[in-house]
Amino acid sequence: MNELDLMRTMRTDAPIPSQRRLDSGRERLLQAIDGSSGARRPVRAGRRFGGVRTMLLATGGVAAIAAGVTVITQAGGSPVTVHGSPAAVSARYDNPLVERAAFGWLPAGLHANGYVADHQQEKFFQVTAQKGGSTVTLTAYASGKEPFKGYLPGGVPAKRIPAPSVNGHSAYWIFKPAPSGQSQFSLRWQPAPNRWAQLEGNGLPGNATELARTAHRIAASSKFDQPRPIKMPLHAGGVPGGLTPNRTVLNDGAYGEVSAILGFNVGGPSSNLEISVVKSDGSIGTGVAAGPGKPITGRPRPNTRLDGHPAYVTAGLVYAYGVNGFDVQIEASGSVLAKLGKPGVTGLFHHLKVLGTDPSNWTPTPVN
Repeated sequence: MNELDLMRTMRTDAPIPSQRRLDSGRERLLQAIDGSSGARRPVRAGRRFGGVRTMLLATGGVAAIAAGVTVITQAGGSPVTVHGSPAAVSARYDNPLVERAAFGWLPAGLHANGYVADHQQEKFFQVTAQKGGSTVTLTAYASGKEPFKGYLPGGVPAKRIPAPSVNGHSAYWIFKPAPSGQSQFSLRWQPAPNRWAQLEGNGLPGNATELARTAHRIAASSKFDQPRPIKMPLHAGGVPGGLTPNRTVLNDGAYGEVSAILGFNVGGPSSNLEISVVKSDGSIGTGVAAGPGKPITGRPRPNTRLDGHPAYVTAGLVYAYGVNGFDVQIEASGSVLAKLGKPGVTGLFHHLKVLGTDPSNWTPTPVN
């Protein structure tokens, strides 16, 4: 499972790479970063950082949109704050992205460049190293019972395949490198009592024996006892109290992107806060509805300007173009929207600070 599958793009018309799932119990970031938990699906070839797919109704409602998302991506530059009127009274939130697993050794050319903290059903932290066609993903699950193993191709339930221990802890393959040239693998073990970790690889060089050796070397060098807040390239102010962080993502260069996601909900999936930003390519959306109540596919055509930026604004949605190199999307629904008060999502837009791609400008306190 590569829950990291971060935002490769927020544009609905952008190409989406192929995807692979070993334990695909959550569809967040895989089909369209939908933020929900669903039935597990078979393993698929390839991996991707999912694109946020937006479908707006001509009436201004949201028909389908990425759930629980705050994403910021920028080509570079100094921190920039979008100023304006205050949103609802904000509350203090700890950094929802804390590194609870880290790579030790990795094959040459790879380094950690993507992170996910998911607090929905199967709670976990995940770190990914991706370059070219090679991807390695390490997942640390919250303490408790063993996570579901998922399904193999054809919908066959995965079973334990014996594997050598990892640092003296029992381990098994969910998906083992095969002599036939299968380069994908998924290795699971217990780094501590009631704790489970999973390592997945795809597109790494070597035959089955070499890949098995690589997998165990990565697993054995992984660390799980040095938690640290991960700095993020944004600061979102004005987030109201009473929300629960449900998914946080940082993409620090994987698939050529720098992006971040902060997602919140309250009382279930019908009340969400989503703020999303993707590196701008300089273009502006042209999506319009075919008629009243019809969906808008693609990026919406602006209907106003916010702080000088072309923007599409409805009661619960802001989609602004070219904000210091970013296209910004903020959405709130249900009781979360009510908490924002009169300024609504535009108030959050006004409190958004873009920190650029220089990590020295990033912050370990990305919310309020």
